[in-house]
Amino acid sequence: MTASSPLRSLFPMGPILLGFLIAGTLLPTAGLHGQTRLSLAEAERRALEQGEEVALLREQIGQAEDEITQVRAGAFPEVSANLAYTRSIRSIFDGLAFGGEPANGEGGAGGSGGAEGDDNPFANLPFGRPNTWVAGLRVTQPLYAAGRVSIGLDIADKVREALRLELAETEAEVRLQVREAYFQAVFAGLLVEISEEAYALANDQLRRVEGFRDQGVAAELDVLTARVERDNLEPQRVEARSAARLALLNLLRIVQLPPESEVELITPLEAELSDVDRDALREALEDRALLQAARTGVRIEEDQVRLARSGYRPTVGAFLDLGWQAFPATVFPTEGGGWREDWNAGVQVSIPIFNGFRTRSQIGSAQSGVRQAELRFSQLAEGLRLELEAGLSDLEAALSQVDARRGTVEEARRLVELAELRFSAGSGTALELSNTRLLLRQARLNEAEALLRYVGALARLERASGGSLPLVRDRIQGYN
Repeated sequence: MTASSPLRSLFPMGPILLGFLIAGTLLPTAGLHGQTRLSLAEAERRALEQGEEVALLREQIGQAEDEITQVRAGAFPEVSANLAYTRSIRSIFDGLAFGGEPANGEGGAGGSGGAEGDDNPFANLPFGRPNTWVAGLRVTQPLYAAGRVSIGLDIADKVREALRLELAETEAEVRLQVREAYFQAVFAGLLVEISEEAYALANDQLRRVEGFRDQGVAAELDVLTARVERDNLEPQRVEARSAARLALLNLLRIVQLPPESEVELITPLEAELSDVDRDALREALEDRALLQAARTGVRIEEDQVRLARSGYRPTVGAFLDLGWQAFPATVFPTEGGGWREDWNAGVQVSIPIFNGFRTRSQIGSAQSGVRQAELRFSQLAEGLRLELEAGLSDLEAALSQVDARRGTVEEARRLVELAELRFSAGSGTALELSNTRLLLRQARLNEAEALLRYVGALARLERASGGSLPLVRDRIQGYN
């Protein structure tokens, strides 16, 4: 399972408070003036409200709502209106009259057009009229669409639900990214603190050894040893500062803050150590949004089969056409309009007989989609279960490491105290003291790494449960 994979919740059982508080996780170069105090909860809120991933999913959900409206429109009647005007310039009916004589002695469409009605056989008909107005109103209503509208609405509703589940998954993933980036920045700040402290101690040790040399108590070898120890710490200090800056920039990117922002991370790397309720985690996994979305995907494919089978069924619709026509001698109809009505109503039935086996192939394709969706669901469920077991193993290892390394730090501190006493008494060497301090520094780093691994395991287990078991909020000190 990857670091960004899901995790599960824990129930405290005899929690041991870990006194590994990091006070002031800012870089040494950051001043207190103008800083933004940023807790883990606030960082999550900013990322969820302003992050591009979440905003994209919300837009897709809005788009799905519009598509549902489009599908639902198929069940409602459609009404359309039209109005057209035609001006005849020349017509084949120009000059026609009984006995072959031109109507009114004129051959153009602009003539009287047989106003008297005795000379033009088409005087009362639209043929050859110079001006024609046509208006119409059409109403169509589907009566039976072979279930396509209802099936389409079912599919649209399921797509909307799948998108909402995907939104929940995306929010959980963003929350995990924020937590990992936040604690990585806190851990990087701790490395800076340890490296600065080690450098200061080494510098003090060098001055003490130089003083002892001037008094004739220490040899030149001790001075060189202390100077080499101090100088070796300088690259580590620079590297720690650079790593802390990069970790902070990554966090600022995720929480949508400008890279030049000065922030104070106020949630410490401090947690309660306890095991988890493994059965509760496994049960929560089955209700995770990602699995629910996969199940919804299977049902969508099954609806596609229903939709394809509707191609074998007929469709029925009704229509109503209301038409009006006018043929005025002038451009616009006169008062009263001279409008003639042409109204029609009817029912249409469409029965599919043969379409080249298209419907059968569509059904086969949809059934294949169902089988693929079921296989994807099975693969996903197996992968998530394996990921959960890996997360539980990682948490167990982290718990044992933190407990063991806390004891190592205490032993290393005692070792440094004894070495300092021996060196002050003249029975110890600078090299011996340097080695004990190196052991202490390494023990503190190991403890911090183990604690970082533990809180990371908590975050990933909560991710696996879909957030139903809030492990981080309940176990991280100063979450809010």
